[in-house]
Amino acid sequence: MFLTPEEKIVYLRKKYDLTQNDLSSIEIKRQFIGMIEIGKRGLTKNTAEIICKNFNLALKNKNINDEITVEFLLETKEEQALKKLSKMIKNDETRNDLEIDIYFSELKGNNQKKFAVLLGEFYSKLKEIKLSKKYFEIALFLYKPLENIDIILQLTRIYYYLDQFKETVDLVKNYAFSLLKNSNEINFRILYNYAYSLYKTNKFEESIDVFNKLLKITKDNDLVFKIKNMLAIIYYSKLGKIRKALNIYTSLFEVSSNENKLVIYGNYLELWLLAKKGIDVEQTILDIQNFLKNYETTPDHLFKIYILLAKSYYELNQQKYSYYYYMEALKIPDNKFILIEKKYQILLELLDLFMLIDDELDSIIDIFYILFKEEKDYKTALSFIKKIKKQNKQLEVLTKLNV
Repeated sequence: MFLTPEEKIVYLRKKYDLTQNDLSSIEIKRQFIGMIEIGKRGLTKNTAEIICKNFNLALKNKNINDEITVEFLLETKEEQALKKLSKMIKNDETRNDLEIDIYFSELKGNNQKKFAVLLGEFYSKLKEIKLSKKYFEIALFLYKPLENIDIILQLTRIYYYLDQFKETVDLVKNYAFSLLKNSNEINFRILYNYAYSLYKTNKFEESIDVFNKLLKITKDNDLVFKIKNMLAIIYYSKLGKIRKALNIYTSLFEVSSNENKLVIYGNYLELWLLAKKGIDVEQTILDIQNFLKNYETTPDHLFKIYILLAKSYYELNQQKYSYYYYMEALKIPDNKFILIEKKYQILLELLDLFMLIDDELDSIIDIFYILFKEEKDYKTALSFIKKIKKQNKQLEVLTKLNV
């Protein structure tokens, strides 16, 4: 895609049908031009000035108005790639992921380090989580440990959205002491993600230890809420300390923002689904429904709440409402933080859980078509088709997908 200065001479000669003799003069011999073209001689600025002068004279003799500049001829592959990358990052409408990958491969040293982070941030803003992960992991490799702490923070967030909690534990565990020792909010948020990942990988005591250490040193109210929330979850679901957990939630609810109150409501459902005790689930469902009439949350949070409502209604043997909330979750407008794999999994579960009438099955199939158009996962498609209990519908989907 990019040419070295020496390769440009060959390219331009062929483009304009010129020979090495056409570019030679008293100042530069044909043989020397040939040595530059095959890489046996480097192209200096003085030599480039002579070759450009001879190029432009040859073009004039051919009545061609184009002009070859020294700046163009001497521009390296890396400099060309930097220009292209910078332009794409400024205007994401011109983005081409394959080209970005090619441009990035031309970079070296500090430029490579700088653009690994910039591309990680670029894709993060576009909510292209997997591509963001790719470039932040490259940046992590290029930088020294803790040289750029934001890389670690970004990766722990990405691993969270991808449910890759072991990756966060492996990434942070060697730096945990240093992060605790150097008090700042970025370090605290990394440690929170680390403690959460310890919980998700069944290291409960280690998780509690890190959370409690964080509570002693952070003054961020939002982070304090998240830590206490997680401690309540661990006490309730993993250590069986139900009363202690509910006392934490009672004290938290009184001082929480609307978004955090919705988090608590969602956790009530999640904990009830685990233990089936200690929580009035029907009242919690009613509270959530009333709350959502007056408060609008983010699409990914709403998705989680709807799924919890669907699961709770199913456990209460109210399948009509369960199906309704599963479908409402799937109808939430596209959001890159809601992984398409999760949506596929819900569709598969719906076919297993419910005895569906034709209209309900058609609605599920319509959503499947939308997901398949976005990401053609043929393995999941075949699993989906196999689970459809009506043969005529199976054939219809097979035909439409041409599987």
